[in-house]
Amino acid sequence: MSQRVNYILRCVVGAVFILSGVLKCIDTAAFADIMSSYGPNWFGYGAPVIIGIEVLLGLLLLFNIAPRWMAAATAVFIVGVSSIFLYGVLGLGITNCGCFGPLSLLNSKPWLTFTRNAVLIALLVPSLIQPQEGRPLKVVPVIVMSLVMIVVMLMCGWSLHGAKCVQPVRPFEPVRVEESVLAKYIQCDPDSTYYVFAFSYYCPFCQNSVYNVNQYQTLGVVDKVIGIAIENEQGRERFHRLFDVDFEIREIPEIEMMRISWTLPAVFRIRHDSIVSSSEGLLIPSPAIYMP
Repeated sequence: MSQRVNYILRCVVGAVFILSGVLKCIDTAAFADIMSSYGPNWFGYGAPVIIGIEVLLGLLLLFNIAPRWMAAATAVFIVGVSSIFLYGVLGLGITNCGCFGPLSLLNSKPWLTFTRNAVLIALLVPSLIQPQEGRPLKVVPVIVMSLVMIVVMLMCGWSLHGAKCVQPVRPFEPVRVEESVLAKYIQCDPDSTYYVFAFSYYCPFCQNSVYNVNQYQTLGVVDKVIGIAIENEQGRERFHRLFDVDFEIREIPEIEMMRISWTLPAVFRIRHDSIVSSSEGLLIPSPAIYMP
């Protein structure tokens, strides 16, 4: 394969990296919240770092600087972030990598994300195998890359506002349902108690939580359980074949679920028309902890 073809393949990967980084820096807070879902809130501070590395690698590939080394570094980066996302999918029930920020059409299903990453690595393989001639590092490319990086990092800093990692840790304060993201999907009687279960039909942690969620209404811990699921016809049919649910399920598009929670399952306890507690990820606790 000619060096020109290899350079074109590297440019494709570089363009994807720059697009991904620029889109994420538009709403760094959202990507930081995803990163916080993998552990403590302070993980979110790594969002600008990931974005900066992506854009820098993309620029180095486009400018053909040390092509073989940059192809190797990019491949290692892809393997690293894919491994972290795999842990999120299998261990934490995270279904959206947030790779392309607010552009939901490119934030695909996990298996498509892994396929896309495998394709990107495949595009870099020829550059890893064959010796590649790069361009010398001159003043103009350095200036261009520096200006782009400065703009991207300034945007990251500006759009990080509102992320969990930069918010002071406070005890949970009740929020009126009508003032929350749930207002669009549920209506509450102020004299009743509710348990809202946001989930995906295919999420393993969501499936493991179904029994406990059922028990909240069965044991009288709350008056009503409401399920909010990501709409998926095949997933719905399979879910109802596997599980006998006693609660109502309302379906919404995946993009709307992201406004409720980036990590599933997520639950909200409602009393007197206010959300009095919430949690997300891993498993839903047994209702026994709320019983006298």
